[in-house]
Amino acid sequence: MQSYDPFILSDKLSSFLKGRRLADPRTVHGLAFKLGCLLSSTFLSNNLLHAYTSSSVTDAHRLFDEIPHPNSVTWSIMNSAYAHMCRINDIILLFGRMLNLRISPNNFVFGSIFTGCAIGRDLQTGIQIHCSALKFGFTQHTFVAGTMIDMYARCGKVGESWRIFNETLEKDVVSWTTVITCLANCDRHECPVSAFGLFREMISRAVWPVGMTFVSVLKVFDEPEKLRQATQVHGCMIKLEIELDGPLGSALIAMYGRCGGMKEAVRVFDRIENDAVSLNSLLVAYMQNGYYKNAAFLFKKIIEEKMEIDPFVVTSMIGVFSALEDIGKGKEIHAYVIRNDFFSDVSVGNSLITLYGRCKETKMAERLFQLMKIKDAISWTAMMTCYSQNDLGRETFSLFLHILREGQSPPIFCITSAICACSTILSLHSGEQMHARIVKMGLDASLFVANSLITMYAKCGSINSAFTVFDYMTERDIISWNAMIMGFSRHGLVKEALHLFSEMQKSDVKPDEFTFTGILVSCSRVGLVAEGWEYFNMMTEHYGLEHKMEHYGCMVDLLGRSNKLNEAMDFIYAMPFEPDNLVWETMLASCKVHGDAELVNYIAKRILEMKPEDASPHISLSTMDAFMGIWDSKALHRDKVRSLGLSKEPGRSWVDVHSWLKDLETGDPYSTEGCRAAA
Repeated sequence: MQSYDPFILSDKLSSFLKGRRLADPRTVHGLAFKLGCLLSSTFLSNNLLHAYTSSSVTDAHRLFDEIPHPNSVTWSIMNSAYAHMCRINDIILLFGRMLNLRISPNNFVFGSIFTGCAIGRDLQTGIQIHCSALKFGFTQHTFVAGTMIDMYARCGKVGESWRIFNETLEKDVVSWTTVITCLANCDRHECPVSAFGLFREMISRAVWPVGMTFVSVLKVFDEPEKLRQATQVHGCMIKLEIELDGPLGSALIAMYGRCGGMKEAVRVFDRIENDAVSLNSLLVAYMQNGYYKNAAFLFKKIIEEKMEIDPFVVTSMIGVFSALEDIGKGKEIHAYVIRNDFFSDVSVGNSLITLYGRCKETKMAERLFQLMKIKDAISWTAMMTCYSQNDLGRETFSLFLHILREGQSPPIFCITSAICACSTILSLHSGEQMHARIVKMGLDASLFVANSLITMYAKCGSINSAFTVFDYMTERDIISWNAMIMGFSRHGLVKEALHLFSEMQKSDVKPDEFTFTGILVSCSRVGLVAEGWEYFNMMTEHYGLEHKMEHYGCMVDLLGRSNKLNEAMDFIYAMPFEPDNLVWETMLASCKVHGDAELVNYIAKRILEMKPEDASPHISLSTMDAFMGIWDSKALHRDKVRSLGLSKEPGRSWVDVHSWLKDLETGDPYSTEGCRAAA
């Protein structure tokens, strides 16, 4: 048989494997065995072993056991294969076998093991191998140090990653990129330094970043205030002539989307080769900045060009139609989901439930929820939120009780939805039971939960309990202050509401438009006209906030309640935009209270022009006619309501009797004891 140089044969076989990615390594294996040069050449065996790791780790291990004289490269290839498969136990066994054979591991072996521990989040094994790396003197090796930094970071030990980086004497661009990635991905409160600060230090030391460095550092720019710095980083990338590939282009699009730079995001998108990741990045950017129609147009283009779409893109698009509350387009994409078999993806199902909930199609949301074969915590939260958004308090609470009976631990958003349900049905008893369970679960310190509790107690009539929750909070955000101010306002505690607003200003929390809505409602309740004007003007003059329709409505209510009807009408005519139906209805109520028949007649006609199906103007006119003794006209208005088939929505009340809530409109009772029992 003709003899072959193993190195030449190995080179030819490697070229063959690279050129034919789908080639079966066993074919090459058989050829090498037939030529009789496989077992005699470790170099050739290593090349074949590497080929096997791409197709079958089991076959690779079988070949590994047959190699008579494995060298450090052989061990490294096998370790690397196990690492990327996250087979930690096999890595440890292989490493122990090396040591038993007195084969000294090299830097690639240690690097592969640390990579496996990072992928598997196996901190304990990582620490043990760290000790071995220290013993063999590899902790200062740049490649090993980089994999150690990554391993500790992925296992949540950012401080240890930072220590190893600082102790590494020779740092290359990979080391810097690894630690910047670690800092960019961790919680900012846990970071010893900022990722952007380290990026600047890296450049100051003439270590030039690569594409992956930029991908990582761009993650830290997540708000409009950081757009200028983000643009500077982009400029640095251009100056260094970094190639704008898919991952980097997608990272830039996402960054500009978070920072509000949509023109720049679109410009980057137009420059790169588009794939599913870049398309989704632009879709999300459009959504974040309220460009919903652009997002819808982009998705249509994707479908028309028959580009590959993953579930993440579909989920984002469903989110667009949820935000638009476009049920027509929502049903179209639902049909697309069914045709392309996306419904099996739990995130797509969750998004559809959210869509139908936002569009008030609760029955369809229920049906989808029941059809889902796999439900995660977000599924339950989406369904509860759907009920809560549509004021279906009983259904929300019942679903929460079902979660408890199933022995599941409800996520925090389910808990807050259940608290909101107690607010909807005005059941203080149920709310107190929820609060007890929250304390038991150790979630009472959660800012999100505490804010919901304040609103619930205030709506259910227990303003003292609401203030107790507020008073015990160690951390408060703008929502906390707004909830408490609005609670005081609803209960007519105007002095307390205004005092709390003063305390809020002292605490350096900037009020928003919702804060001033609560304050203006408080002034309206007791007729504080001068103070109302002061707060109304304070919005623009001191805080640069724009007046919304709600604020104009509050001022109309304040002036109307104070019998300043002409001033209120002048105020309406001076509004910078057309007053909506609610403003006119507010004015109508004041005119009716103060007996101004002329204005009642005028405003009622204005409302009917805007909303012919509204029964309230006819009822107001009928009431005013009765007050003035014009009985024929009163009967005429009542007949008009009946002939048009209009009706005023009846009020709704709940009564809580021995843990049973009864709807006084429907008469339906249901028990609230389940929360106590489950707790």
